[in-house]
Amino acid sequence: MANFLVGCDVGTSGTKSVVMNDEGKVLGSHYIEYPLLTPRPGWAEHNPDWYWDAVADTIKASIIQSKVDPKEIRGVSISALSPACILVDKDLNPLQYGHIWMDRRATSESKWIKERIGDNRVFELSGNPIDPYYATVKLLWEKNNRPDLYRRAFKLQTAADYPAMRLTGRAVTDFSNASLIGIAFDIVNRKWDTGLIEELGLDPELFPDAYACDEVIGSVTREAAERTGLAVDTPVVAGTVDCNAAWIAGGAIESGDASLVMGTAGVLGIVHEQPKFTKDMITIIHTADSKTKYTTLAAIVSCGAVTRYFRDNFGQFEQFAAKNLGVDVYDLLNLEIKDIQPGSDGLIVLPYFMGERTPIWDPLARGVIFGMSLAHGRGHMLRALMEGATYALNHNFQLIRNSGIDIKLPLILGEGGARSDIWRQIVSDVLNVPTVYMKDSKGAPVGNAIAAGVGTGIFKDYSVVKNWIATSDKHTPDPEIHTRYMQYYEIYRKLYEDIKDNYELLATATGYK
Repeated sequence: MANFLVGCDVGTSGTKSVVMNDEGKVLGSHYIEYPLLTPRPGWAEHNPDWYWDAVADTIKASIIQSKVDPKEIRGVSISALSPACILVDKDLNPLQYGHIWMDRRATSESKWIKERIGDNRVFELSGNPIDPYYATVKLLWEKNNRPDLYRRAFKLQTAADYPAMRLTGRAVTDFSNASLIGIAFDIVNRKWDTGLIEELGLDPELFPDAYACDEVIGSVTREAAERTGLAVDTPVVAGTVDCNAAWIAGGAIESGDASLVMGTAGVLGIVHEQPKFTKDMITIIHTADSKTKYTTLAAIVSCGAVTRYFRDNFGQFEQFAAKNLGVDVYDLLNLEIKDIQPGSDGLIVLPYFMGERTPIWDPLARGVIFGMSLAHGRGHMLRALMEGATYALNHNFQLIRNSGIDIKLPLILGEGGARSDIWRQIVSDVLNVPTVYMKDSKGAPVGNAIAAGVGTGIFKDYSVVKNWIATSDKHTPDPEIHTRYMQYYEIYRKLYEDIKDNYELLATATGYK
């Protein structure tokens, strides 16, 4: 009898599902986009039913493409962007558009929690800081600003929880997403601190029961089966956060495994068992062995986004040429920087084009290009953008290293900016570590399918993925170049400290705040 698995990832821009066999081969896949709503400055929302429609439609299309019998699909798992704050009523209907990870409306609530509870107490409990990023802070905003809606709420759900709820009829969450609901989640004991929730003035009953990421939480209902093409009673496991699922697919499953995804955002994760947490980082419970393991996570807002910005605003000719030649536009742009020396002849970029998360947590920060002269050209700017994003990653990496978490090397690089061999070498030289490139990253939906396989007994454990991945293009740091970069890095760090008070003045002047 054949065994097939379904994995689905709900992203900020769209949702992708796959049907995979038990040898790691994807037999069917489908992707659907949806918009991002920004009704006010600092707000970022999705309609929760977009998630469900996209999950249902991509699963159905993937099953059709795969030509597998739905009765031979052994399990389903969903990951998603996180955190998000979606409130549902007793009939499991959404009460509002969910505010997602980039939403900053709860700034006042964050400040209030800092003053009333304190950063240290929250960090000691949750392994995370206090910020509007976390869903508990977003929930407090709902209570303060839409009290009638808050009183009607039955449960808080995340972007992964909501479609899983529509599949099973159960409004629960997983350990990984609970980590980013945050604030009152006891990350070591994997449970809610109801006393702290009550101190926040919130109702503990709104917080969903949390399960291990690969634990079966229910099965596909008849209604959901008709909508998705899945068979009735197909097991559904609890799910996880999108980056965790991607790291599973990339083989980051054991303590010390380290992976850097250089997408629009830059996300660096290190897996560990010891409950050692790094201040100002993000800590989430890892999907693999979620009863015992953690991922310390660095997340910079703009990584590949800065080179895309350059492409869109200064690379029109290269875009035209790439289209006509049938080549990658970034390969053409990289030709312009191949002869630019490390350090970009003194050009330094603060890559905070859309604010910053770890470790400075400054939503008002903006990009800075420092040291510009008439001797600098486009190539200098492009290389300096790459170097600036790498300096931001190094800031995080050094904090994690100093916390004592074991990090296995080489560092695995994947996606987006990692396609550039020049940028991969910059990462190796700045962080002073060897790196390898994972060219064919299978992505979060495959990680979810693996979790579904572990949860339903198709796979003994997560080590099965080690047979399905391959790395290439090794880079080693140059000691002399690293020393040069550290001179520029010191200036980079000082620049933010010197000008950070001006960001609030700028926000006031532009009407952002």
